[in-house]
Amino acid sequence: MKLFHNKFVGKALAVLFGLAAAGYFAWTFSYFGAWVGSTFLDQTLPGAAITLTIFCAIVMALAMLYAFFYIEYAREDVEAYEDEQGDGSFIKSFHQLKRGVLFLELFSLLFRFIQLAYTLGNMALHIALGLAMIGVGLALLWLAHHFGKVLHAQVNAPHDVVADRMKNEAGHQLWRGAPKLMKRMSADQLKRLADGDETTLDEVRDMDDAERQGALTNAEKRRVDRQTRREQSRAMASRYLKPRRKPDDPADFLASHNGKHPNSTGNFR
Repeated sequence: MKLFHNKFVGKALAVLFGLAAAGYFAWTFSYFGAWVGSTFLDQTLPGAAITLTIFCAIVMALAMLYAFFYIEYAREDVEAYEDEQGDGSFIKSFHQLKRGVLFLELFSLLFRFIQLAYTLGNMALHIALGLAMIGVGLALLWLAHHFGKVLHAQVNAPHDVVADRMKNEAGHQLWRGAPKLMKRMSADQLKRLADGDETTLDEVRDMDDAERQGALTNAEKRRVDRQTRREQSRAMASRYLKPRRKPDDPADFLASHNGKHPNSTGNFR
């Protein structure tokens, strides 16, 4: 249950909803590009219908993603800039931008409805399908607007809310680990815990910490011992590989006739 009942899953679902809404409106607006390309450009530019279909879909997807994920950040930045050094035109442009995206989405739905209504076949059925498509689109617009605001609030929660959530999570983690500590308790500690004495949990936890500290200390000692033996082995190997003088070395000859090594500080007479 914990796998699904957490904050990350909720945010991920909101993101998936935004992507799905953007995909839906990109699909509806792609019909406009296909119609313009096939009606006006395909005769002179072969393949223009496919190109405009993809182009319109990308334009609508980008507009929807911006409106869903970033419009609140843009509003905060524009309002701050307007308060600092604006003349009122920047916040007006921001609202015009929102209306432009909304009108683009609405007119894409209207175009698709007209296209379905005048398609050969059962007109009543086509009109019903068009109305259903418009209804779905309007519902998605309404949900996308509110989902975007809720997601923005979740991502930018106030500091005190985040701090309080961390405090609660710390308490939850401590109590989730308590059953593991109970397995290491003695009978007397279990009796005390059953009587409401929670210090028994700290006793077991302190004992575990002491054992871990002792294990770390022993591991450090073993590491130092291995390092010392390695250095000793290197020194022994270096001494053994150092070349010795040959028996007929001139230094040995001089030493045997003078009684002193040539490098000694004594004087020859």
